[in-house]
Amino acid sequence: MPKVHIETDDLTIDVDKGFPLIDMCEDHDTSILFGCRDGACGACMIRVKGGDENLSKMSEDEEDFLETMAAEPGERLACQCKVYGDITIEVSE
Repeated sequence: MPKVHIETDDLTIDVDKGFPLIDMCEDHDTSILFGCRDGACGACMIRVKGGDENLSKMSEDEEDFLETMAAEPGERLACQCKVYGDITIEVSE
């Protein structure tokens, strides 16, 4: 079972393989905020500190949006990510 470690919250959560990060955050008290569910607002920007290969592939829409937001390498939109293995993330500032 994959583990999601949120450094910002010092919290580790077990999730099923393929589980959406947005659903995990809605089920637990995390500091990751969501303004939408379709990758159009940027409120849920996270920085992947480890295990980026264990997240779902970035869609072209997410890639385009992150480019518009001038995101740094390793930043993703949590609402667009599914977990397939252990990851470590933090809230982007």
